[in-house]
Amino acid sequence: MEKEEIKEEVKLEQDEHKTKLFQEIKSITFSAILIALMFAFAWTVLGFIPLGFVSPTTVFLPVAVGICCIEKKRYGIALGIAFGICSWIRAFAPASVLDPYFQNPLVSVLPRALMGVVVVFLYALIKKAVKNTIVRGIIVGALVPLFNTVFTMALLLIFHYADITALLEGASVANWLFGSVVLLNMLPEMALGIIVTAIVSKSIEKIKF
Repeated sequence: MEKEEIKEEVKLEQDEHKTKLFQEIKSITFSAILIALMFAFAWTVLGFIPLGFVSPTTVFLPVAVGICCIEKKRYGIALGIAFGICSWIRAFAPASVLDPYFQNPLVSVLPRALMGVVVVFLYALIKKAVKNTIVRGIIVGALVPLFNTVFTMALLLIFHYADITALLEGASVANWLFGSVVLLNMLPEMALGIIVTAIVSKSIEKIKF
């Protein structure tokens, strides 16, 4: 009897291990697909839309979708870093006057990594408080571009304030950047993030990562 119980326990442990392994493989595969999408977006007009001084982006969308769907902190952070690497590489083929400053990884990679860290921990709190997948998608779809903009603009000003002041010929850098980024970047990105993240996360919520 004891042997049968031991065998049953071992079988349950093996089944649990296989389930976890399968879920991990799904998470890795889905993350790889999202990262591939980021790089595909980054090198087309769909990824960074040049508008002269600024370039609104859609590359953040896979990050928001990944945070909502995979629901594992390490993958959300990895997606944020991948977003930053995409931005860093893309900066070597500049499409706007600010793009060369993003060749500095402290301006391109670090803020996206920070964004990933902040949003995944906020999502852990959101998940406890909000059970509706669409509502969670709406919140994360807004938070990702919000924190991306906040961290990116902050580090851009910290490391390149003097250069941008010279570029703008003494104009109020903080006010000018804030106005243009909010109007041309952050608000449209938040609207797009809300729509896409809510729809996609709801569509694939039955896939357990």
